[in-house]
Amino acid sequence: MNCRIRSALFFALFAASPFAFSQVEISDPPETHHFGKIPLNALYATQYFSAFNRGSKPVTLGTVAVDAGDIFVCLAIGCPTVAPQDFVVGKGVGCTGAVLQPGEGCSTLVSFVPTSVGERMARLVVPVNGGTPVTRRVTGTGTAPPLDCVLDWAEQEYKTLLTAPTASFLISPFYARCYQGGALCLAADLAVPTFAPASVYVYQNQTLQSLGRLSDFAALAKCQ
Repeated sequence: MNCRIRSALFFALFAASPFAFSQVEISDPPETHHFGKIPLNALYATQYFSAFNRGSKPVTLGTVAVDAGDIFVCLAIGCPTVAPQDFVVGKGVGCTGAVLQPGEGCSTLVSFVPTSVGERMARLVVPVNGGTPVTRRVTGTGTAPPLDCVLDWAEQEYKTLLTAPTASFLISPFYARCYQGGALCLAADLAVPTFAPASVYVYQNQTLQSLGRLSDFAALAKCQ
């Protein structure tokens, strides 16, 4: 069998496949989309993710979900945390179970509800029945008001001291941010509820020292 005949048979068989030329992609928002800096447990950070059938045959989508698959992050202080529980797929009408004709699309609402501080990420999965799932990394930053505002202010006031900041992170009972390659850290005891007012601490040379009440620093920095 010569090459021309083999090629003709291949394309004929491929065209007969029910999934021939089916190509589903997440077209919106762009891959660079970030949910932004969102206070812990806030419910207002939402975004529609749109899937389109760019192929020539109808496709049926499965249940849209968020998981931790295929995400590898560093383990150093301030590195992103894989947190699929912080990204919630909306109920009701969306892409789950949708049948997309060629050129048709659908949209699914995803909410970012951070449960801890720092950079959070997960993987959004849109299954394609009989085909390869379509995925997109979703990211957002959890903040603990007013601490993150105070730390942002301090970094502007003391630029030569608070260099190379990490992202905020949890080290119970503190939310913290480190500087100078980890040589100096600032933190507040906000991670565990107590009756005592939260305080700001500095950790340096293996010593933890209180700097005063967080509310006083928040007033100084004009943080609400």
